[in-house]
Amino acid sequence: MSTKYQDMLKKRIEQTVMEWSAKDAVTEDELYRFFHGLKGTAGTIGLTDLSAQAEKALSELNEKGSRIYTKQEWSSLFTSEQTEMFMQEAAALDQFEDIQDEVEVKSSEVPFILMIEKDVEFIKRMKSFLEEQEFQVITALALSKGLEHYYDLSPDLLIVDLDLLSEGEDELINEMMKKARKDLTPIILVSSELTDEKRIAAYEIGVLDVIGKPINENIIIPFLKNRLFQRNMLLGQIRNDFLTGALKRDCLDKEIMNVTRNLVEGEMESAVFAMIDLDHFKNVNDSYGHPAGDEVLKTFAKIILEMKDPADRLIRFGGEEFSVVMPDVTYEEAEKKIETWRNAFSAHIFTSGEQEFNVQFSAGLTEWRNVLHMKEILESADKALYYAKEKGRNCTVRYSEVIRLQLAEEQMVLIIVDDDKLVREMLKDHFERRGKVGGRSVKVHAYANGVDFLQAGWYEAGRKYMILLDGMMPKMDGIEVLTKLRETYGTKNILVSMLTARQGDHEVERALGLGADDYMLKPFNVREVASRIDRMMERMFS
Repeated sequence: MSTKYQDMLKKRIEQTVMEWSAKDAVTEDELYRFFHGLKGTAGTIGLTDLSAQAEKALSELNEKGSRIYTKQEWSSLFTSEQTEMFMQEAAALDQFEDIQDEVEVKSSEVPFILMIEKDVEFIKRMKSFLEEQEFQVITALALSKGLEHYYDLSPDLLIVDLDLLSEGEDELINEMMKKARKDLTPIILVSSELTDEKRIAAYEIGVLDVIGKPINENIIIPFLKNRLFQRNMLLGQIRNDFLTGALKRDCLDKEIMNVTRNLVEGEMESAVFAMIDLDHFKNVNDSYGHPAGDEVLKTFAKIILEMKDPADRLIRFGGEEFSVVMPDVTYEEAEKKIETWRNAFSAHIFTSGEQEFNVQFSAGLTEWRNVLHMKEILESADKALYYAKEKGRNCTVRYSEVIRLQLAEEQMVLIIVDDDKLVREMLKDHFERRGKVGGRSVKVHAYANGVDFLQAGWYEAGRKYMILLDGMMPKMDGIEVLTKLRETYGTKNILVSMLTARQGDHEVERALGLGADDYMLKPFNVREVASRIDRMMERMFS
């Protein structure tokens, strides 16, 4: 990393020491806020000794304390010798010269675990341990929130508090088990008081693995890898998607390669690849429930499978997104097919209780006549699909150079809300240089406090947001910002990850309870933050 951020921190420290030296005394809460910020910032840019010194000072201070510290007293917490230590350490650090060029870990290679657990101390301990072992962990304190994450994020494995099942509603438990059977998702139940009765109850609802607390860390990693390996082996042997009957995403590369081979050999002149997305599908889940959403997906696939030509291949790309490989057709012929499918699907009446509703879809097409890279085919159709949504949905759009020029607005928006200027600029610089989040182009905004953020008019309906929200800020605390954010905009298309350096469970528990989707402890590694955000946004917004 450039010494730019180290120089910024050095100047901030010198400015603070100068301001304090001009005063007769400094308040305890002012000291706490300074060292709290210093701990997270120094650790984030690799100055671990300085971060540890700040943490030591924090242990002697009370966040809401009212004690007055004289210059002699506050100087004992942070001396000029320690400042010099920082300067020497900053001069020696150059291993972070360019994060942008570091190799990113592919999302598909990182096991994704959903932990539904009411014990916040267990969550913190296990989440930290599993992430050190290169798992990604998302958490929920309640079964209802956990089930929402299960549908939205498609985890590879679930760890669930057995006591939550005994306290939960039968309908939620049955829904979770039904989905787990369909998706072949392993569920591991954990309990601090594991009795024979609890084991029997777990086995009766279909769970295979029940483990007592405390968890043996030497055993749990090979155990999890064993369960994930078995799941992947089974999924690899299954060609069709369980829910819809469409081909699985793994089949797409082979189908496109087969068509490309026929184009090269002159057996056909052109082919069309279509990306199809069900319009406002999240509204279906939010309004009528996830089972109704599953019914919509099954009906869509059933209609296409019955109406398509024998050579066409319907593939479930992810979530409510499908793709169709149509060999030996032109743009015009593909559009006629899709219009026929659209009329049939949009005319279908779905029911949920006494309510009736219809669903439509948008499509983006790309035509190819010779060898094209797989990535180019997918990206072209995806851009056309994006433009179809921008036009108002329920339509089909071809990819062309005109569309390339018209796609000026980014699909993803990353917002950083942190009073630490160094952290803001470092994160903003990193993501702007990357240019993408979750595989899609990104626009980055940064705000120095929660009040400015909430008043900035950043929100646009239909856009997808990832918000990194600092827990401790002036003017308005991060928890207050989170509360107002959820009250105003809800949870649709907005992921929130709290950034905190506070010790203890209270803030984490409050953040998760108020609707945070994740939390990250300061100090953090920017590259790891980027990979984590990529995986969350790919799963939520695929």
